[in-house]
Amino acid sequence: MSTLEVSSDAVESTRILGARIESEILRAVARVTQAHAAECMGMSASTVSRMLEELPKWARLIAALELQLATADSMVVDHTELAALESMAMKYLETRLQQRIVKGGGQ
Repeated sequence: MSTLEVSSDAVESTRILGARIESEILRAVARVTQAHAAECMGMSASTVSRMLEELPKWARLIAALELQLATADSMVVDHTELAALESMAMKYLETRLQQRIVKGGGQ
């Protein structure tokens, strides 16, 4: 087994992100209720409660894997898709601006 050195900044960043993920999950559980979540999972609320005791550990793992949480109705795009959208928007806005300059100069 090889050991990789991880900077203290990376450890701290993972801790902070893990805490945020944990908080998001707890807010979601509170919103839908622990009992409802348990019913949807086919288990008792006490089982869900025991699972939530390990939430900090799982939240840090999610953070360390550089994953994010998103609601089911969210639209997730990656950096290349966002860059493409920004590029197209810039071309559109440059064209619109050029058209206004031409119209304004011809009056």
